[in-house]
Amino acid sequence: MAVSSSLVEPRQLRKIRTQLGYTQGRLAKAAGVSQSIIAKIEAGSVDPTYGTLAAISKALSSVGRGKVKKAADVMSSPVVGVQEDATIRECAALMRRKGFSQVPVFSGERMVGTLTDSHIMDLLAASSDPQGVLGEKVKGHVEPVFAVVGKDTPVDALFSLFKYLPAVLVESEEKIQGIVTKIDLLAAEGAG
Repeated sequence: MAVSSSLVEPRQLRKIRTQLGYTQGRLAKAAGVSQSIIAKIEAGSVDPTYGTLAAISKALSSVGRGKVKKAADVMSSPVVGVQEDATIRECAALMRRKGFSQVPVFSGERMVGTLTDSHIMDLLAASSDPQGVLGEKVKGHVEPVFAVVGKDTPVDALFSLFKYLPAVLVESEEKIQGIVTKIDLLAAEGAG
């Protein structure tokens, strides 16, 4: 979450502070206030004065520069996917080998869609000939393309996307550079 030069919303203080990797004490020292006032603001038990909030906001703004995790920091690279002429069997084998739940599908270097383990399972369950389904080309079963974000997209923005998407691709200089999955975000937050 980027911290602007405007005043921080007191209800967001804990979230912003922890995302920047700062303790209450460290933020208090940078802002020239007591650690207890930071704790009280975060707990919602005190309504900070304009001056206190301005000092905290200024401190967050200065310590936050360059500290916010971005998509490029958490992505996996290179992107592993399948060509659209691969069989579903080959795709499933790749997913099993790599431990993936979804893969991008390409036509040359251009991404044309995705295939998820859930979709493969649905295809197999609906078929009277599962072996026949496994021999079919991926091309006929692709799902919509993953969203594409810039390498400088803040990780915070990615969390909201993952309510609806299994993964996003990361682009830089008009080329796909990496992929971010839910597991990548969880690992990044745990390592944070």
